[in-house]
Amino acid sequence: MSWKRDIQLRDLADEQPVEITCRRCGWTQYQRASALHGFGKMSYLDEMEKRLTCRQRGCNGPVRIALVDNTVTDGFVGGMP
Repeated sequence: MSWKRDIQLRDLADEQPVEITCRRCGWTQYQRASALHGFGKMSYLDEMEKRLTCRQRGCNGPVRIALVDNTVTDGFVGGMP
């Protein structure tokens, strides 16, 4: 089981960026979750990953989906005296 099997497209916020990377040529694109609603909001991410192909001209290779986290991270503040 993969984490992609647990998340449906409807679980993501519309503005959530999704990274789509080609497994063949390595070309990467970023799309908002709302742009992927053409697959149906009830689709799981693993199902979407199987149906998507690379958009790079002449490639059409399989892709990998990753979620991009936009939260700001700060360095560790504090610690042992």
